[in-house]
Formats: sequence, C-alpha cells, structure tokens
Amino acid sequence: MWKAIAAFFLAALIIYLSYVCSKLLNKGLNRSSSSRYMRLLDQITVGQDRHLAVVQIGDRYLLVGITAGQINLLAEMQDEDLLPISPEESSASSGAADFKDLLERLGKYTKRGR
Repeated sequence: MWKAIAAFFLAALIIYLSYVCSKLLNKGLNRSSSSRYMRLLDQITVGQDRHLAVVQIGDRYLLVGITAGQINLLAEMQDEDLLPISPEESSASSGAADFKDLLERLGKYTKRGR
C-alpha cells in the first residue's frame, strides 16, 4: 500500500517539476526572441519547411520567403498594402472545408450510391 502511495507522489512530483522547467525555459526563449528594431507581423505556412512572413523593420514592411536553407526578400510593401483578412475569407480562399460540410456531402454521396 505504501509503495503505491509513494509512486503516486513521485509521479506527481515529476509532473510538477517538468511543468516548472517548461515555464522557465519559455521565459528564456521569449527574452531571446524579442527585438527592439524589428517585429514579425504575420506568418503563413505554404509547404513543408516553407513559410511566407511579413516583417516590420522600422517603418518598412518586408515580405520574406523562409525555407530550411535560406531566407529571401520577396517584396517591400507599404502600410496600405497590409489589409487584415477575416477568418471567413481566409478559410474560404485556402480551400479548407468545414467538417460539417464534409459530413453533409458524404451523406449525400452515400444516399445517391444506394
């Protein structure tokens, strides 16, 4: 009985210590990624290890392509070029289908097939 209780407390201690360590590591990472002169405004994944990012450096906005091996400047943009996209527009333009829509289409397909 005592072994089971000791094992439970040991497991709880290990989980708590891993939580504390992850919090400390996260604080260190946040400090190292902050910059006084530039900021990452937005980023989108376009493929495996391929991203497009908008970076602000002072009053300049740069569109950069990021791959595993390099970073390329694609365009310099103006402030008026940056227009927020609503979540509805973004999912519709990316071709991502709603799960409910997929189920409804699947239901219609299986009813026709019978």
